[in-house]
Amino acid sequence: MKWLKKYWFKLLNIIIIIVLAIYVSSVAIKRAKDYEIYKEPEIETKIYTVWHIETFEGGGVPRINYLKKIARSIEKENDGILFMIKEIDADNLADELESSIPDIISFGFGVGSIVLPHLIDFENSYDIRDELLISGGFNNKFYALPYIASGYAVITHGVLNDNFHCGTTGYTKPENLFSTLNINISVIETQYEAYKSFVYDENTCLLGTGRDVYRVNNLNKIGRANANITPIDSYTDLIQYIGVSKSDKYIDNFVSELISNENQMELNKYSLYSVKYNKIYSDGIYSDMENAIFNCTIPNVFG
Repeated sequence: MKWLKKYWFKLLNIIIIIVLAIYVSSVAIKRAKDYEIYKEPEIETKIYTVWHIETFEGGGVPRINYLKKIARSIEKENDGILFMIKEIDADNLADELESSIPDIISFGFGVGSIVLPHLIDFENSYDIRDELLISGGFNNKFYALPYIASGYAVITHGVLNDNFHCGTTGYTKPENLFSTLNINISVIETQYEAYKSFVYDENTCLLGTGRDVYRVNNLNKIGRANANITPIDSYTDLIQYIGVSKSDKYIDNFVSELISNENQMELNKYSLYSVKYNKIYSDGIYSDMENAIFNCTIPNVFG
């Protein structure tokens, strides 16, 4: 056993190293198991469906961009909350509603009767202008809240004549203005075709929407046109509404943000108009449009 006496110290070190290795490994495995047991649970994702239906052209950019802005701001503040925003063609809306019902629906004139059976009423008026708020009512309850306004204008090259064009999607009713304005419409076509007719024919006058005001005003600014724009203060059905099929914290938050003072004041970035009592334009054609819109008669969206 001479070798044992000679190497006992080295042997002891080896044994200690082996014991320590086993101990450290067991501690590491235990801690790994403990981590798996106590790690934070994954956040559950909740998705809300938002449908957007456009029945008129208005403003300088698609109105769906405003919905996306609101959605992203709420998602940023609430982990796991997502809004899936989808544009639905108005012609296909009835068929789409047969297969699924969205949580939130944005719509305009011409489809109100289609969406009404799927909506619940609102209790909060969000300080919306009275004449606009009433237009979203049915049986003394509010099933749709206006959140964007726009209007009509008579646009000429300087002189009114009988060559009057009017653009329509077929859902709104600009013809309600024909008799009050004492004009004869010679051509009714799509909104963009009517705009093009005006731009390329100096003998054409245009009964246009807020989108046409945006287009022609830009042409005036760069010297490509010298058109007169006269906002109409008697009637408008160019209003976008929001409705909901159910209510919870995040749906209510979406609606309240949509109509909040802060976000409504930013509608000037879209060349659109607020539904609140405060003005968002100080001068120019957009201020004139704003004043005209809030003097208009507005039909009921469910009529």
